[in-house]
Amino acid sequence: MLQVVTFNIGGARGMRPAPHDHHKLASDTFSTLKQVINPRQPTVIALQESGQAVHRDRCRDVGWKLAQLLGEPYISAFAAEVTMCAHPHPNLWDRPAYRDMRAAAEGNAIVTNLPVEAWSWGSYPDVGDCHGANAWARQTTISRATLYSSGNRDTQPRNLMVASLRYRGLPLYFLNTHLGVLIGEDRRDLSYERSRTASQMRQAQVSEILHVIDELKAADRINEAPERVILLAGDFNAQPEAPEMEALQRHFRLLAPENQPSQQWTHDQHRILIDHILLHDPAGQFAVISCHIQSTLPFDDLTDHRPLVGILALA
Repeated sequence: MLQVVTFNIGGARGMRPAPHDHHKLASDTFSTLKQVINPRQPTVIALQESGQAVHRDRCRDVGWKLAQLLGEPYISAFAAEVTMCAHPHPNLWDRPAYRDMRAAAEGNAIVTNLPVEAWSWGSYPDVGDCHGANAWARQTTISRATLYSSGNRDTQPRNLMVASLRYRGLPLYFLNTHLGVLIGEDRRDLSYERSRTASQMRQAQVSEILHVIDELKAADRINEAPERVILLAGDFNAQPEAPEMEALQRHFRLLAPENQPSQQWTHDQHRILIDHILLHDPAGQFAVISCHIQSTLPFDDLTDHRPLVGILALA
């Protein structure tokens, strides 16, 4: 069976008084994930608010360390959304969490033990890393152009990761994203103008994701490759009934968590379900076995999200 996980591992770490320890974050994440997955099974993990940094001349990478803890043959790829170099706003980098760091980046990551699959239009591993993502994973911007001028989420760039993987001989695309959020919005009530504005922003980002998916499909057709199953996971900052999620559900099946109604939330503070796994499978090649939210977290200072886990099998 295939384990699909999405987990926003940020949130609480920004409030710690000590410099951010990327490898401790990976260790804490591993401690949580090993309670809900079997690391020896085929697994693909979407991380949001992951990071890389150079701290006192030592490189730190959350996804890389998590892959190391999970063991062979796990690999990782990282896609930066904001970097100390390109988005040098003191609201982020002058916090205690980034003290003494010469370089840092925050963004999304994919960690998996699935075999990689060549892109149907060709791969070029000799080029080397592409902004930290190896040949099996690529990234693209889905938000409007921004210089991160406010130094907060209102102007934070957003991206989409696309990984080319294989599960038991079946090529598939795995996508990871983290949609935008605006300060002051209420994700429970779209009657507020600020909430409607935020939803419209996310709808635009969803349109970009769907455009990328159309491009992937067109490329496979042109290269006479079979249509692939597509898995999309991430922190969408929107509940299932929000317009941006409804737009995705016209193309994807949303995996609904089987937890009790009182436990169907992934965001600790707001008690709302905003982390999702979606499946696009026109040929019905996969069966969804289960989907569940980790009901408890063993520590309070890791994150303000709970991991969501979907279990799939070949039909």
